[in-house]
Amino acid sequence: MRLEAAHRSSKEKSEVIIGAKRNAKQFGGWAGGALPYGMESYPHPETRVLDGKPVTIIIRLLRPVPRLPDGSDQSTIILRMVDRIFEFKSKPWRGKRNAHPASVSAITTWLNENEIPSQNGGHWRTPTTKRVLTDPRLAGFAAEPFYRKDKDGYPTRTLAGYKILRDPETGEPITIGEALIPPPRWFELQEWLDGRSREPSLTRGERLLTAMGKLKCECARPMTGSPGIYKCSRPSGVVEPDQHVGGNTINEKEVDEHVARKIMAVLVTAEDDPETLDILAEATRRFAKHNEVPEMRSERAALLGESVETKKSIGRLYDDLDLGIYEGAIGRARFLQDKEVLEERLAGIERRIGEVGGLELPVLPIAEWTYTEAPDGDPLGEGSWWKKADVADRRMLVSLFVDEIRVTKAAGRGGSNRVCQVEKRVSVRMAQAQREEAELDVVQAA
Repeated sequence: MRLEAAHRSSKEKSEVIIGAKRNAKQFGGWAGGALPYGMESYPHPETRVLDGKPVTIIIRLLRPVPRLPDGSDQSTIILRMVDRIFEFKSKPWRGKRNAHPASVSAITTWLNENEIPSQNGGHWRTPTTKRVLTDPRLAGFAAEPFYRKDKDGYPTRTLAGYKILRDPETGEPITIGEALIPPPRWFELQEWLDGRSREPSLTRGERLLTAMGKLKCECARPMTGSPGIYKCSRPSGVVEPDQHVGGNTINEKEVDEHVARKIMAVLVTAEDDPETLDILAEATRRFAKHNEVPEMRSERAALLGESVETKKSIGRLYDDLDLGIYEGAIGRARFLQDKEVLEERLAGIERRIGEVGGLELPVLPIAEWTYTEAPDGDPLGEGSWWKKADVADRRMLVSLFVDEIRVTKAAGRGGSNRVCQVEKRVSVRMAQAQREEAELDVVQAA
């Protein structure tokens, strides 16, 4: 009897806890668990009408931990991390990509060098830093974690990210208390962190083309640099079916000049050749984005970040459908309802992006870029803009006008009288609008 009573008591307690969490979630409260870094919970009475009757329950909300005069509190640490990212994320950087002062790796190093303890009191690790910075609860949003899946599609215990919980009627993020990071700034932060994982850096290294993700071998591997040459990054001794045998190298200086002359050819014929108009249009769009004022960039970035998060939520909804979570008539109806809410939310974001407007397209400084003092008018000659420009400015011009550079392997070794044959071996694909980006900047698709 005592065993049965204990079991019944334990079951009742479990049901009470589950019910309390369900009510807290329904009332917009924090349902418990590990507190986000930099936040604390506090009690708050909330009254709602349930089944026609007013019900008041004490829920817990989140707020930033109190500030300390010495700045050692977690909320101040979070804000310092974010401030460092925003201070450096748009500044040129010539070092290694993972050492960029605004990268998660560099922020982790900064935390450890300053002996700032992590949540458990130990050293920071890069995944921990990223998890903290991507937590929507820092922006005051209710969220729940989702986990990586194994090869069979089942969730593991490895955290993959957070899902922002949204109002089922409006699609707006549900608030769960006070924000430590203002939502627009948090969304802009997410765009930067997401972009760091998939976009090549334009600021590291001293060679013109190896740092930009544009220079590729014929086998599609990126090319790296050695003194005086570019070379395929395929490890020595590795053999791949239907690919070149041995290495693939080419003279660095001649490739740089070849690419530069391709760009100058477009600029010089800008007013006379209709075929260059599309290239110039895309270069203009990229130049406008490069020079956009921070305020406008911030607002657009916040909208883009929210658009990305909403699209991820839609993707996770379909993942849940594939796992059978929405089986049955009721489940199917719930899936369609959730899908409709998210799609309406995404449409609203896209409308707002349209209201903000696209990039204001400037006039390209073609005369400045093609200026030269060379007697023969060579745009790469002595006294030219290109000759005087540093690596960062040259990379900027390449990023505006070039999408990809491919290098084929030489037909044979050149012996003592080597000829690069750059015209035969190097193909340059000039700038083309990426459909999704073009639609977004022109008006108004996310």
